[in-house]
Formats: sequence, C-alpha cells, structure tokens
Amino acid sequence: MKIPYYILLLPLLFTACKKTDFDNPTTLTNQEAIDQIRDLGLKLTTSSVQTVFSTSTSSAGTHFSLLADQTTNTNGNSSWWDFANEPRLRLNNNTSYRGAVTWNTFYNNLYQANLDATLAVDIIEKQGKRIFDTQGVDRTDDCLAAAYYAKGVAQGYLGVIFDRGIIVDDANLTTKDFPDSYKALIANSIRLIDKSITLAEANQSFKFDFLRGQTLNKANFIRLANSMAARILSSESRDIEESEKLGSAHWTKVLQYAEKGITQDYMISTVTGGYYNQLLTNLLQRNSDGSGWLPPDLKVAYLADKTGKTPKIYPQTGILPAIESEDQRFYKYFGYSTSFGILIESRGRGLFTNYTRVRWFNVANTLNTPGAVNPYFLTEELRLLKSEAKFWLKDYSGAANLLNEATASRKSAGGLPNVAPDEDSLRKALHYEYAIEIDGAGGAFIPFTFMRRNNLLVGGTPTEYPIPQLQLDLVKQPVYTFGGKDYFNEKGKYGETATAANVGWKPAE
Repeated sequence: MKIPYYILLLPLLFTACKKTDFDNPTTLTNQEAIDQIRDLGLKLTTSSVQTVFSTSTSSAGTHFSLLADQTTNTNGNSSWWDFANEPRLRLNNNTSYRGAVTWNTFYNNLYQANLDATLAVDIIEKQGKRIFDTQGVDRTDDCLAAAYYAKGVAQGYLGVIFDRGIIVDDANLTTKDFPDSYKALIANSIRLIDKSITLAEANQSFKFDFLRGQTLNKANFIRLANSMAARILSSESRDIEESEKLGSAHWTKVLQYAEKGITQDYMISTVTGGYYNQLLTNLLQRNSDGSGWLPPDLKVAYLADKTGKTPKIYPQTGILPAIESEDQRFYKYFGYSTSFGILIESRGRGLFTNYTRVRWFNVANTLNTPGAVNPYFLTEELRLLKSEAKFWLKDYSGAANLLNEATASRKSAGGLPNVAPDEDSLRKALHYEYAIEIDGAGGAFIPFTFMRRNNLLVGGTPTEYPIPQLQLDLVKQPVYTFGGKDYFNEKGKYGETATAANVGWKPAE
C-alpha cells in the first residue's frame, strides 16, 4: 500500500491506516519518499524545528498561565474559565471537552515534531543517506544537529507537561504503551540536546536556518540549546520536596547549562507565514474598550503593591484603585483600567482585575503581523535560573548576588532594593520576578513550573497533565486525571505530587 511519507509518523501516535485495494499514484511509500524526494530530510528537519518553536509558545499555554494565577478569565473560549476558576476544578480528560485543546495541542504537536526529527535522524544515521537542499547543497550535518535539538526539546516539554509518555527514538517503534515517566522523558531530552550541541560544535560551517526568517550561527545555537536544557531540567519537579530530593548534582547541572546560555535576549521578528508568540498574542490582546482579553491576574498587582492594600481575591463590590509600586517596571509593563472588559460577574467577581499588559503590545493587537517583536527567551530568565539553582544548592549569598547585580532588570529598570540572602526573601523575590519580568515571555509553562516546584500553586491545581483520553482509548488503558479541591496533595503514578497541596501563594477557596 502506498501512503504519504508523513503518515508513517501516525502509527507511533497509535492510529492506523486501513488497507486499500488499489495503488494510489499520488502517494508514496516511506522508502519511495526517501528515494525520490531529495530534500525530504531537510523538509522533515524544518518541520520538526518549526513545530517545536511554535508549540513552545503555543496559545495552549494560556491554560498554564491561568492555573498559575498569572492570567485571569471568565470566558468559555477553550474552557479558560475552568482553569482560572476557584476552587480549582478537576481536569476533564474527555475528548469532547473544549479545554482538552491544551493537552491535545501539546501532545500531538510535540510528538509529531519528535517523530519528524526521528525520521530525519534515521535517514542519516541508519540508512546512511545524505540530505540536500533544492540547490543541491549538502545539509546533512546541519540537519542532524537540528533534528537532535528538536527531538530533545520536544521530549523535554512532554516530560515537563505530562506525567508519562513514550520515548520515540526509533522510527520503526511499534510499542503501544506509555512506559516512560516524566523523569525518563526529561533525562532523555537532555541527552538529545547534549548530542545536538556536540554535533554543532564539530561542524565548522554549522548553520541553523530551519525557522523561517531566522538564522542562528553556531555560537548562538549552542547558547540557545544550553538555555533550553536549563529551562527543561529546572522544570522537572512537581513540588518542593521533589526539588530538594533532586539534589546538588541536578541543580549544579541546571546552573552549568544556564551559565552557557544566551547572552542577550533572543527576539524574533514576525515574518509572513513564520513564527510568532501565540501565547503572548493571547495575553496582550485587548478588547474595544482597552481592557485585556486575557488580563493579568490580581496576583500581579498584589505582589507589586508596596502598600500591601491589594487583596489576593477581588472584592465583591467596588473598584480597586491603581496600586503604588516601588518597582518602576510595573508602570511600564502593566496599565490600569476601571473597565472589567469581558469578565463576567456571575462567574466569580473574585477573578476580576483592573490591569492590562503593556509590555510587548503591538498596535495591530496581535504579534502575528510582519515586523512585530516576539520575545522567545530572555536573559533575565537565565539569571533567575542561575539564582534558583544556587538557592537549591544552599548558596543563598550567591543567589542573592545574582539578583542584586546592577545589570539585573529588577535593579537597572526597577530600582528595587537588594534581596536579603535568606530562603524566604529569595523565594519571594524569584516568584516576583517570574510574575513581573518574565510573565508570558517565558513560553508555554513559565511561570507555572517555577510555582509548581516551589509549592506556590493554589491548592487543588493540577501539577501536570494526564495522557489525553483519545490516546488512552487507543491502547485500551483507563482514563485518569488530576486536580480539584477534593484532591489536595494527590499523588501520581510515580509518587509525585499530581495535585497541589493547599500551601500555595494564597489559600484555596
């Protein structure tokens, strides 16, 4: 039977292709595609890289921003209200549920990216074929490094987001199960990213040009790969206890990757048909009255208010005044409005806010417009990762020194006082920086994963996603889920905290 070359990926997602009774001349078998499409390997590599970039800042990350109380909403679109709602709801792991778009998007896209890259690696390493572009230029070495990078990031994000999965490093894998824990997925992802770095280092003419409108030289690619490794590795633990148990070797590794990371903000300008930050587009979008479509949660104002008068939950009557903050960034990053926009009072006035996002806003009301500036990875995130790694290593002075450097945004742009070198002050400062400085610029699961590993999520918040129902049904495994006010400190398959205990930044309602 002939099938399109890209369909070979679908059996690994546990779907099937029915046998037909005729030979369709418009399709190719996998081997025919490899033999006849000279730049197939380049197409697969490009597809995997572009999918990893877009999914790492996917609009599906909106749900994580809501669960982290970084964003608020009462809208039924993609069931956003369910993820902002308090007390927390149990995740509805049902194929027909609108909110399932968040875990389906991450699962489908990241596995597809991993599988495309796996086939590209297979063509080069197992079949011994060279990869050429349409001009006949040999791109084999570039493609191999890029494919390993895409595989590493895809598997790492799967491990950060889901409780389990399957490591797909073999294009001919037939296993129909989810035998690998989130820890195994992350460990393998780091191995793959390391491999991509090694390959890039050995390639004298390395060029990473697989994202439309973007080309990274060897040095910048290696810095980005190290940055991603630090982000993924730091995001493994599901609570404080697990963060501590990871031990000094783990956090030393996070520190080492972060220290070799980007040295300037990695920004991407939108080009037609190219990458844009979908998550940030959602968070920045404004209604006709200027209020935010997915505005920052009241938590942001609460953390920045120097008077301490802002409550953790919006009052049932009245309108809160604009806050006073000693952080000068707050006035540049967020704007005050008396309009509640599309927030619906009958769905919980406690979810209301008076702020919108100003930083990164584009007058077109979307970042999907040519010339728009998209933050992909900020150097301040690496500063926070380095500081936090030292924090877990009990080097409180070292952690505080990083936050207190004159070049730190909290100092140079915020004008904030020094952070004291003690556990409580450092955790509070790091939480604040993720909420104010990083916000939606950190991608799909930032600052959710920082709050997760520091027990800052509101009690009842799911700390991870389950495997989607459709995938479980296909392998005849029972559907399961996490979260909900009746499941504080619920444990997952591997003994990890799958539902946050009631010890977060504010008490559960």
